[in-house]
Amino acid sequence: MVHRRLGLWGLTVGLLVGPLVPVGWAAPVNLTGYVEKDFPIGGGSASTGKIYTQSVTSSPTTIAQSSWITNNGWVSGWNVKDIRFSYYQDPSSSNNVLYVGVNTWANSSGTYAPFGQANGDPSGTPTSYDPAHLGAGTPTSDKSFALEIAKFNPADPSKPGQVVAIAGVPADKSLNGPGINGYTVSTVDTSREAGGLAYMFGKTMPQYMGNLAFDPSPSHPQLEFSIKDIKSLANLGGDNTGFWVRFYAGSGLDGVAGETYMDWTYIPSTTPVPQTTSTPEPATVLTWSLVASGLAWRTVRRARKRSA
Repeated sequence: MVHRRLGLWGLTVGLLVGPLVPVGWAAPVNLTGYVEKDFPIGGGSASTGKIYTQSVTSSPTTIAQSSWITNNGWVSGWNVKDIRFSYYQDPSSSNNVLYVGVNTWANSSGTYAPFGQANGDPSGTPTSYDPAHLGAGTPTSDKSFALEIAKFNPADPSKPGQVVAIAGVPADKSLNGPGINGYTVSTVDTSREAGGLAYMFGKTMPQYMGNLAFDPSPSHPQLEFSIKDIKSLANLGGDNTGFWVRFYAGSGLDGVAGETYMDWTYIPSTTPVPQTTSTPEPATVLTWSLVASGLAWRTVRRARKRSA
């Protein structure tokens, strides 16, 4: 049998020490295919990992599209509004992931065309010039998106450092990776730079292979993907520096809409800063205060009985 005093103090210590809430780590992103929901502006915090939003185009008409698309009230699925980044570090291991959300523009009805649907048709109906699945399985398609990554450059922080990877779906389908629609995280083939980012995919690097969350469709219209071990890939570290990216989305063959391109842009570190201590939840602090008050009251009560 546990002594009453020991039991009470055991309860007190238990309430004071736990439940402990680890601080300084971002939570994994729950990807649904809706970027503004999954990566809310202002989401996260300095201690839990910030969501960083980088604007790409200023309006739904920034990239050209055929007049009949505009007359239908549609917006091309290549027109990227912004790109959002969130970093997750597993507090119990070295596993870490960069989540990326490519936010396209909604049409006049507030709905999205599936990413890569050049003609903006929100039903996602494929056509001869606009094949489904980002052209996967269609050797003549050049549908592509590409996010190239470079390290921070300590010698000149105003310019990208060493280029380390490219993530996305290649325009050259013979270079498709093992992910959905041929998604890959690969080396960068600079010998093909004349063709643009869409053609600069090299060999898949399995150690960095995350996932394309969905084949873009009316139910999951926007592009969301992940890159594993970004901390090692981009040399993220205690200096809290970020990394550089440039981005492409489009097709040179669809003929009905332009393409989105973002030149080298610095992304501040989304790395959450680990802390060595844990903080009790507010409810825990309140409970501890109540227990402490109760103990003090019992002590006073016993003292009064002795003096009576």
